[in-house]
Amino acid sequence: MPLKRSDPSYFISAGEHSGDLLGADLVLALKERMPKLLPFGVTGTAMANAGVESLASIEEFSVMGVAEIAKRLPALRQLETRLLHWIDRVEPKFAVLIDNPGFHMRLAEQLHMRGIKVIQYVAPKLWAWGAGRAAALRENFDLVLGILPFEEEFFKSRAIPYRYIGSPLKDRIDKVIVTREALGLPVDRPVIVCLPGSRPSEVKLNLRTILAVKQQVERQVRDAIFIVPVSANLSIAEVTRSLLSPGESLVHEPVGSGFIAVDAWETQGIRFVQGMSLEMMATADVAIVASGTATLECALLGTPLVVIYTMNELTYQLALRAVKIPYVSLVNLMAGRRLVREFIQDFTSEEVAEEVLSLLRDPAKRKWILDSFEDIRDRLQGAAAINAATAIFTQFPDPKQLLGT
Repeated sequence: MPLKRSDPSYFISAGEHSGDLLGADLVLALKERMPKLLPFGVTGTAMANAGVESLASIEEFSVMGVAEIAKRLPALRQLETRLLHWIDRVEPKFAVLIDNPGFHMRLAEQLHMRGIKVIQYVAPKLWAWGAGRAAALRENFDLVLGILPFEEEFFKSRAIPYRYIGSPLKDRIDKVIVTREALGLPVDRPVIVCLPGSRPSEVKLNLRTILAVKQQVERQVRDAIFIVPVSANLSIAEVTRSLLSPGESLVHEPVGSGFIAVDAWETQGIRFVQGMSLEMMATADVAIVASGTATLECALLGTPLVVIYTMNELTYQLALRAVKIPYVSLVNLMAGRRLVREFIQDFTSEEVAEEVLSLLRDPAKRKWILDSFEDIRDRLQGAAAINAATAIFTQFPDPKQLLGT
């Protein structure tokens, strides 16, 4: 049922699949604190299932890189106008913007001008690409909720209202209990899980690298199994299209086919499954991961990994000039040193394959990495959604501000 101005509500917006999961957990936690408030905004499947009235889909944000975003600017401007129309009509009590700073920083300015309290969930990585937008963050946001403990000093030193609320990844990973037997995976063969990303543009580029690495690894480890869990916002058909030769089709391995206990599709000797990324990571020997939250997920699950990333050349050149940090993966940033190898843009499949093979074959190296992962896990706080909901609730000491009673 469409919201009315008389309905007490809040606006919530996610920009990609990972933000959709964060948003869903937060909505459920907020419902415990503020059951009469109705959420609406930009959602994926998880947020919609959690009860958020959807004005737009996260698919409208599914671009990455300067060239790609430039092409979509008119559509993003139209989306902003559409959202602000609904916000003016409904007058939400507050707004929660999840990640996606490129769009949300601009939207926050408009919300602030309207007198709406604005909360950013997942602090933008100003510590990575410069502090030039710190003033905008300070002026337009009432609260910034961060999920990485090392960033707290950066934001507080710039008078930004920041609070570390814990890692939602730790909460999610603590619930993963799975075995190879449960998944139907053989225990006597090396399993390499590959995570090329969640956006169509990045998946297409990184999947080419993964295929080339697979061919190199198989020269020495012929029985290696390569599995790609496909993000829930993408279809297997869409992801594999660039790998199929003319006239070739995917081979379907139905549930109970003898190899894997879930639906799988195969091409080029790589098996693709829908979702189940955490389960596949947890049971793999090694992971090949496009830089992002999946690198930290692997560390928390205790899976050695190699980081790869390929992007549009223009985007890469601009990133070289903008990025201010020595590493791109959250694993290395959390550790403050290089734990895992990062192969970004200019590298060969042979280099990546060599690292994958060393992680499979060198017990001392694996132990050192896994011990270091335990240190990272110990530093992370849990209960992120509950802590975030509490932090938001305390922004309104008088219930009348929320419910108008």
